[in-house]
Order: sequence, then C-alpha cells, then structure tokens
Amino acid sequence: MELDPSILVVDDDAEMASTLADLLRQQGYSVQAATSATEAEHIVAHAPNLKLVLIDLVMPMMDGLTLLERLKEQKPDLAVLMMSGFGTIATAVDAVKRGAEDFITKPFERATIFKKVHRIVELQTLRQKVAELENSQQQQPVFTGVVTKSPKMLRALRLAEAAARTDVPVLVLGETGTGKELLARLIHRNSERSSRPFIPVNCGALPRELVESELFGFRRGAFTGAQQDRPGLFVAVAGGTLLLDEVSEMPPDIQVKLLRALQEGKVRPLGAIEEIPVNVRVIAATNRPVSTISSGALRQDLYFRLARITIELPPLRERTEDLPLLLDHFLSVYGEKYGYRPTFHADALALLSGYPFPGNVRELENLVEGVMATHEGQELLRDRDIRPYLHPDLVQKKDSPVVDVSVFSLDRLERYAIEQVLRLSGNNKSRASEILGISRESLYRKMKQYEIPI
Repeated sequence: MELDPSILVVDDDAEMASTLADLLRQQGYSVQAATSATEAEHIVAHAPNLKLVLIDLVMPMMDGLTLLERLKEQKPDLAVLMMSGFGTIATAVDAVKRGAEDFITKPFERATIFKKVHRIVELQTLRQKVAELENSQQQQPVFTGVVTKSPKMLRALRLAEAAARTDVPVLVLGETGTGKELLARLIHRNSERSSRPFIPVNCGALPRELVESELFGFRRGAFTGAQQDRPGLFVAVAGGTLLLDEVSEMPPDIQVKLLRALQEGKVRPLGAIEEIPVNVRVIAATNRPVSTISSGALRQDLYFRLARITIELPPLRERTEDLPLLLDHFLSVYGEKYGYRPTFHADALALLSGYPFPGNVRELENLVEGVMATHEGQELLRDRDIRPYLHPDLVQKKDSPVVDVSVFSLDRLERYAIEQVLRLSGNNKSRASEILGISRESLYRKMKQYEIPI
C-alpha cells in the first residue's frame, strides 16, 4: 500500500521536479512530484500526511505565489518552501508574508536544500505534537478516573493536581459518597510517592482503644494480647501516602500525637521509649463542613497543620450537569458485569434529575447496580423501577419544584443512610457497618441515637 507523501515538489520543469524528488527520497522522505499548480492542488487535497510543499516561483498558467495562497486557504497549517532561479530579497519577503516558511534560490547546493527541508519538516512535526497534546488536555479531565464536566469539580481537580506536585498535607472535604478516597488515590498516583504504598484508614471505623496502636504501632507486652512488636501504619506506609479518612472522628488525645508526628516526622509506638523516624505524606478527609471541624471537631493546631491545601468536593446535587455522564459511566461498568446495558426512560431520568442524592455519587452507583441486578435483561428502566431505591421524602413530586435538600438535617440524612443499608444487608450489623465504614460499636450507638430498632 502506498504511503501518503510527506513532501510534494512542484516545478513545471519535469526533469528538475523528478531529480529533486529522487534526492529527497534518498534522505528517507516520502516524496511526490507535480508539474503544474492544478496537479499540486489535487495531490494536497488527497494527502492528509503532507508536511511540506516545495513550489517553483515561475510557472505557466498559475505562478508559485498564487499557488502558495490557494494552498494556504485549503490547508492553513501546510508548510511551503519557495524556489526560484530569479530570486530577489523583495520576492523572498513577499513569499514569507504570504505564508511561506522559507525561500531558496536556484541553483542550490544539496546540503542547503537538505538542511532547509529537514528544519521545516522537524518544525511541522513538533507543531503537530503540540497541537495533539493541547487537544488531549482540553478533552481529558485533569485526572483520569473522574467523570465530570462540572466547573466546581474541575476546580477541585486542578487543586488536586497542584497538591500532587507538593509533599504537604492535604485536607479533603466532602459529603459521604463524593469521592474523597478516589481523589486521594489520584493525588498519590500523580505524586513522586506513586511507587510507594497508599494506605487508607477510616478513623471512625476503628474502636477508640485501637486507634493509637493501629496508627503508631506497639511493643511486645504494651498491653494484654501484645505478643510481639507490631509497626503502625505510619511505619508501614514507608515513604508512601496515608489517608486518614474521617479524621474528625479521631479521639482528642490521639490528635495530639498525630500533630506531633506531622511536626517532628517521628512516632512513638505504645510501650516504647524511643521514637521512630517516619517518612509519610498525610492526606486527611472528613464529611463535616469546614466550619465544624475548625471550631471543635479537630484541634485548631492540627486543623491548620492538615489544611495546608484544602480541597472541597461538591455534592452531586451541585453538579447536576454530571448526572448523564455518571449514569452512562455506571451503565457501561455494570453492563460488563451483568451482560446487558439498559437505558433509562424519560420518566426515570426526570425522577433522578429532581432527586438530591444525599449519598451522592456512591448512592447513584449503588442505585444503578441494584436496579440492573434486580431487573436482569430488562432493556428499558422506568420510573417505577428506580423509585424503590430512593427515599420517598426526598423524591420530587410531580409538577412540584425541585427538592431543596437544605430542609433536611444532616441527622435525618444519616438516619436514612443507616436504615437503607440495614435493609439492603438484611439487618446484618457486621455487613452494614462495613458498608457504612464505621465500627459496629459506632453503628449501635447511632441506631440508639436515632431510635432505630436493634
């Protein structure tokens, strides 16, 4: 199969055109020759990989400068090198003004023509690569793995990209299900620590008495059951990134030790006398608003230590333009798992567009998988199919305004989340606490708080 020419030689002197084409082929270029402007226009129109056209200035029917202008109208980015045996400075300047890359006079030395051609082809290749890079950056999100076109979410991703270039602590804020751990993993993956471990730990899921030993380790005999030395997560991460999820749930006395570890770069295991140097990048995350954590949930000095870079992830109800993108993404993901890909009817889409999604993207993902698992093979999902997966108090009534989630307290939304998970897990407390990311002790405490039958 013939390749598209990368260079075209245009000269009404057929012998000159053929000789120059042969010389350039010997330099490794793919070359085609034309002996008229009309033939040259036809070749350019059908050669998408063309990088350079060498045009003789004096030709019958249509001169080289006119052909130059016509080719530039056809392909503005096409490089042109003018050739003439009647070269003057004025002609050269005129050719460059009309878009030519350079001008060379006949007769020319081989080394000169090769040098000019090589420079122009190299420049065109570089321009093409830059254009492709700019185009890919415009089309792709800052970090791959995040489905969004929301300005709020894109701002958060740009902050995360900046955070990945540093080694300072990061505080990620966002409601449950907004993707805090995903963002932390992306920061780690794009950082200089990417070859080292990434270890997430949910501070709210650890029993109070185990938080310190889990983070900082212990020595044999430090407490009943401590049969041997055990390194904590700060040591185990060994040059990587430690995600402290729900850091605001950490007991106050452990917050003091965490602050010292961040300041000094050292930890003291339970039962140890000496401190151990650690090399760890900490990313903290919480579902509490910044006003709450900066005025009580976290020690103020620890808050300021962690919040060197603060990234706030918007809830799904504030990035509704992403709903169709996310639906399409999850339908593709679970279409591979279940072997079919349904579509949402207009009434189902209307129902979803008016729903505030207190569980955010995670709730939407669970909804898509749940509906596909229980309606296997059904090609069209209607309003009635997805309504059982939504909280009835939050569903937009027909012909009513969009639900304002602000009228629902955080406690009410949390109770709803617990009730839903208990229902889906068949009231299995262990499974429910695992899904919610809290300890069984915390689950029982919250069930008692919200008067949920145990």
